[in-house]
Amino acid sequence: MNTEPSILEVKDLKIHFDTFEGTAQVLDGCSFTLGRGDTLGLVGETGCGKSITAKAILGLLPVPPTRIVSGEIRFHSRDLLDLSEKDLEKIRGNQIAMIFQDPMTYLNPVFSIENQMIDVIRGHARHANKTVSRGAAREKAISLLNAVNIPNPRQRIGDFPHEFSGGMRQRVLIAMALAGDPEILIADEPTTALDVTIQAQILRLIGELVERFRHSVLLISHDLGVVAAVCRRIAVMYAGNIVELTTIERIFENPAHPYTRGLLRSIPNLARRKENLVGITGSIPDFIEPPRGCRFHPRCAHRMDVCQKVKPVLADIESEHRVACFLYESSWPSASRPEERIKPLP
Repeated sequence: MNTEPSILEVKDLKIHFDTFEGTAQVLDGCSFTLGRGDTLGLVGETGCGKSITAKAILGLLPVPPTRIVSGEIRFHSRDLLDLSEKDLEKIRGNQIAMIFQDPMTYLNPVFSIENQMIDVIRGHARHANKTVSRGAAREKAISLLNAVNIPNPRQRIGDFPHEFSGGMRQRVLIAMALAGDPEILIADEPTTALDVTIQAQILRLIGELVERFRHSVLLISHDLGVVAAVCRRIAVMYAGNIVELTTIERIFENPAHPYTRGLLRSIPNLARRKENLVGITGSIPDFIEPPRGCRFHPRCAHRMDVCQKVKPVLADIESEHRVACFLYESSWPSASRPEERIKPLP
């Protein structure tokens, strides 16, 4: 059990997008914590709000049309939502860094890896009120490329992005994220565009870096297998809400929320090849006019009347296991009738 104090706390975060069709309620009270040296996976279908959550932490949301309606994002007890852009620049990269999912989007094709990494390293130093010479920055860049297992880094540093494979470009992005010696790494779908073999290498690398440098990691993915390879804990997100928060072991051994169970049933299992995959009926709701109560209830086979009227809270059902579902007594409002409560199906 991880007893380290939390260094990052996202509390009741609500984010809206203003569109021509209306206001999209993209996040509806997202809450989680991240401790020192902790690894948390944020999992859910495409469009459920995972990347929006990550960008909100670093103040990278487009404003407008994005509005943070309420909530807190506390880093070492400081609310990042109260900081100025200048103060946020001191935190980005130096204390919290992000690994993005598409290297060719975030690497400039007309500049060498050397120039781009040197600019990043010297930029982080300036925000920390330090001065780093170009030569020292180059040596640090070579050291970082070596740390992420780029072969012959002293020779390859002068190459351009198109001269690297997809996996090597992703390693360069990881090296750039490490340039400011951050406490927290946010990895947003870091293996999406990679084949299975390279994906495994990148996940192994992230795991090694966590062990070596004691980074805290928030790993965003739609793939439970990817998260299981790196993370100790998992937060399952659906339509802007975290519906289950527990350890990796428990999510596979004893999933509690119907949505989580649906995700697991839709994963192919080589040991049960003759069984048909079972998908989750329906689709993610309209964020402009989301369902009342539990946002998952239109797709849930176990829904009750209360699910259509009241939003369940994320509550403890056992140690290190929290669920937002009226199948569990802890999620019920105190005024509800206990005879309506039912036990979850096996």
